[in-house]
Amino acid sequence: MSGGTRTPGSAAQQRQAWSRLRGTLRPRATLAQLIVGLLCLMLGLSIAVQVRATDDSLDGASEQELVRLLDESGRHAADLEVENAELDRTLETLASGEGDAAARAAAEERLQDLEILAGTAPAHGRGVVVSIADPASGVRAPTLLSVIQELRNAGAEVIQIGDVRVVASTAITTAQDGSLLVDGTAMRTPYTILAIGDPAVMEPALRIPGGAADSVAGDSGTLAVVAEQDVRIEATVELRSPEHSRVVK
Repeated sequence: MSGGTRTPGSAAQQRQAWSRLRGTLRPRATLAQLIVGLLCLMLGLSIAVQVRATDDSLDGASEQELVRLLDESGRHAADLEVENAELDRTLETLASGEGDAAARAAAEERLQDLEILAGTAPAHGRGVVVSIADPASGVRAPTLLSVIQELRNAGAEVIQIGDVRVVASTAITTAQDGSLLVDGTAMRTPYTILAIGDPAVMEPALRIPGGAADSVAGDSGTLAVVAEQDVRIEATVELRSPEHSRVVK
């Protein structure tokens, strides 16, 4: 020993000292590190399983289903692009300094759209006129509902059956005498459905094999579709006053 420092005398003692030093400096995994590593491993496995499941579901889809999914995705993407462009134009107008006038015009336009969607205002535009002949009175309420759903899935924005405006709460039922009721109003044959939307999409959608037209034919009825450049829907609904909700100011 010299100056309080001990130096290993032999080579064996030196090797033992270096071994203890390496053991002291070696990184050691803590419990927290082990938990984080395990969570990362589980996350990676779950992502891999989801990707494989998605691939498997698409592999099992038929060509017709893939075309339909692609068409729907393209249509939704186009609708979102149009809506995004309209919002960008509104934002530019509001930011241009026109101020209250631009904001008021945008609010009024939005209000008109909401009134049409809610069924409280008339509407007109391109669309189709659907006529369902039912000489044997065999068309059932679920069949008529399937026609409405098919039109909605094909992008119909406004729908009217007979003299009744179709909204989110519309109910199609069967009366005791077997006649069809739409929101409690009896329907007379032939059933006439007016729908505003893209005729090039709605008309083929109704004629898809196994779809609305085949369902009507299964009930001994016939379905005819005519595209129109100006379909006018005059029927409206009255909004009910809320019973339990109150406006918060």
